[in-house]
This record gives sequence, structure tokens and C-alpha cells, in this order.
Amino acid sequence: MIDSSLNSCIQCGTCVSSCCSKSTLNLRRILASFVGKKASIWEFEQIWYCTTCHLCQDRCPRGIALTDTIVRAREKLIESGNVPPDVRDMLISIQKHRNPFGISKFKRDEWVKGLDVPTVKSNPDFDYLWFVGCAHSFDTRNKQIAAKTAQLFNEMGLNYAILGREEGCCGNDVKMVGEEGLFELLKQENMDIFNKYGAKKIVVLSPHCYHIFKNEYGLDVRLAIEVIYDAIINGELRFKAGIEKKITFHDPCYLGRYNNIYELPRELIRAIPLVDFVEMQRVKERSFCCGGGGGNIVRDYLDAKRPNVIRVQEAKRTNAEILAVACPFCMTMLEDGVKTSGVEMEVKDIIELIWEAVFQD
Repeated sequence: MIDSSLNSCIQCGTCVSSCCSKSTLNLRRILASFVGKKASIWEFEQIWYCTTCHLCQDRCPRGIALTDTIVRAREKLIESGNVPPDVRDMLISIQKHRNPFGISKFKRDEWVKGLDVPTVKSNPDFDYLWFVGCAHSFDTRNKQIAAKTAQLFNEMGLNYAILGREEGCCGNDVKMVGEEGLFELLKQENMDIFNKYGAKKIVVLSPHCYHIFKNEYGLDVRLAIEVIYDAIINGELRFKAGIEKKITFHDPCYLGRYNNIYELPRELIRAIPLVDFVEMQRVKERSFCCGGGGGNIVRDYLDAKRPNVIRVQEAKRTNAEILAVACPFCMTMLEDGVKTSGVEMEVKDIIELIWEAVFQD
């Protein structure tokens, strides 16, 4: 049943003005169409462009659970078989290969070649189980970040291990597109493997993994940037060089609005010697989504005003040389936005910035 709180909508337009994908246009009519009758083609398409960024829900003056209602509407479409081909293909890939990229699950640990990365079998007495995640295991750009993370973990003496080929998909975006059955399957598989190796503490790179493990699995989970920040504060990780550049930061939705983590990434950036840190106009609770959440990492926006391009243009107005991110989806979307818009700016993960200051003279 679609949330009856939609009846309290006062048509103020706050959700529409907040939406990065404009999928909230006439949201009450779109969502109401899924109750008791078949949705039109227009309404069917609109419901899938929501990035689940949560801004419309957070800003709604009536407190209507807009994002949650969209996810429930998607569940109804999944049940009826009305799924866009790109979302369907993503779900099939996750079901078959336990990742959304269509790459064999047996290649999940190929990124570790040439690196000193302990596994649960080579280091059974680990303190932290590092759940690397799909993007950092398979995506070419994000694999570079995983490699640098491993080097930082080793440098600071973290006692960790990875699952390698036994790792699956966390299921966050599966849940957010409404495939509840597949999500529950993934959750059970992950819990079984965690219990098999006695994992008590999980460390992750992706805010998507962090959110789902913390708020849906109920696990003791930490972000890699949290562990690295502690190592810097405790003197276990030391900077050898500075980065004399102007840097701005993009808040990931699943780090910020979903989990209220805003200062940690900023503290890390400011900790690097010589950095000139500048803020964009829309930051923290009002940050503008990159456009990659809610399954949209595998979709193309038909509108010329793509969220990632809009966000890159906002970053460029700060005159920053580097746009820092802390999410693999943000990395993919914003790098694409830089290339598409022709903006001269580097997109770097905070991990890469820390690595550069620690290892490069």
C-alpha cells in the first residue's frame, strides 16, 4: 500500500525544486497511479529516475516519506515485472555474478595482484574484515583506490583481511530499486560468510555498503576513512608531503543525509599539509546528488541537464583544482561529468589524496 501520508501534500514544490533527476514532478499523482491501476508509460519511466538521494524527503515540510514511498512503488513494479531493461540487466548480473557490472565473480580478487593483501585464510586472526565492495573490486578507476587503501592499511599496521572470491554484493542498490527478495538473499549469504570467518568488525570504502551494513544488517561497521583518520591522529600514519592545491568536496548522499557524516571527510582533507580547502554553495544536508544512486549508476539520463554535469559546474565555480569524493559511484559519475562538460578539474577520492601525502616525497 502506498503511503497515505501523500494525502497531506500541500503542493508547495519543495520536493520538485530539490530533485536532481526531477522524478518528483507531480510526485503525488505518479505514486498514486501505482495503487489499484496500471501506471502510464510516463509515470513508469519517472519512478526509476529517482536517485534515492533523500533530499526531497528531508526537506518536505509535511514530513512525507517520499523516498521510502518511491522504493515501495518500485517494489510493486518489480513484482509485476515492469522493470526497465538496464535495471533488469543490473539485477540479473547481481543475481548471477554478485556484482552489477556483468563480470564473473571469480575475478573479484584480481585487483590484488602484485599487492600484499591478506585474506581470511592467510590471516584468520584478523581484527577487521575489509568488505571491498563491487565497484572497488571490478571498476577500473575504483580498483586504483582499493589498491591505495591496501597500501595505507599496511603502512598503518591494520590487522585486516579480505574475503576475495567469497565476497558478494552488499545489496544496497538492489534494495533501493525495490528487489526485496534478492536483497534478502544477498543479506543471508553475507551474514553466513561473516559468521563462517568470525567477522566481528567490518571496514568498507563505499558509503552504500556502510549504510546497508549499519542500518539494515545491524553490523559493527566502520568506513576506511574513519580508520585512516584515527591512524593519523594516533601517529600511526604520517604525512611526508603536502598537496599545494585548492580542493573542494562533494558530499555523498549515503554518507551525509543517510548517516549524518559530514565533518570526517573535511577533517581528513584539511589535515593534509598545504591544502586550500573551499566549499561549494550546496553542501552537507543540502548537497546536490551526483545522480548515481538508486540504480542510476547503470542508467543514462535523457535530460541534457544531467546531475553529474550540474554538480561539476558547481564545483568549478569554486575555482578548485581537485574535486574530492568519498564514494565509488560519485567517482564514476563526477569523472564522467568532468569529461562531458570539458571542465579542467581532477576528480580524486580522499583515499588518493591521503596516499599521495603519505607515500610521495
